[in-house]
Amino acid sequence: MNDNTAKQTLGRYHAAYDNTTYTDLRRRVICDTVGPDTDLELHVSDTTVVDVMNALIDTCLECCGSSQHTGAHILLARLAAWSKISDETIDAVHRYLLTFQQTGINAADDFVAIAKALTRAHAGQQAIGEASAYANGVHSWQGRTAYHLLVAAEYLVKSAELLLDQYDNDAYLREKLQYGLNRITNALYEGIRHSHKPEMFDFTGTYFPTEDDR
Repeated sequence: MNDNTAKQTLGRYHAAYDNTTYTDLRRRVICDTVGPDTDLELHVSDTTVVDVMNALIDTCLECCGSSQHTGAHILLARLAAWSKISDETIDAVHRYLLTFQQTGINAADDFVAIAKALTRAHAGQQAIGEASAYANGVHSWQGRTAYHLLVAAEYLVKSAELLLDQYDNDAYLREKLQYGLNRITNALYEGIRHSHKPEMFDFTGTYFPTEDDR
């Protein structure tokens, strides 16, 4: 980014900045991460609060067109999900980001979508893990099939999280996808071997895309 572009970006940022809204967002983050009845001043410098607010500033600059801050909204969304920021606070952040967002930039909208998707994926993964533990105790082929499918769902949800995070580790993502597919295969084997209608579990005609489909 050249000096002129940087000045224009900072000009947009300062023009849209609202200290009252910014302070209210910080209050919301503190209440969400520490508790609603806490002394706000005692937690202004908490690591989580500082990290979220710094990521918010970077995302505002991204919305203003700063190429140096490309992807800041992803970090902000991660922090919102990991810190269990409420939907109400996420929506308030989204509205604030929209006041900075320039035409052709989607950072504000992508932030709210990623943050809420990750929040629910985290919660879903925990619930699925509990369900798979219970299913593992069922003494039937149906129970074993359900167990494999639930474990597959855990791996696939984790894969979705990595994609939403735009996690920079392709080998790790492939590993989770492979584990998920292996568990689906195990579930289908149970159906083929033990179901009175094995054809229901026969997916040999399913086509998986290859590099040749690019």
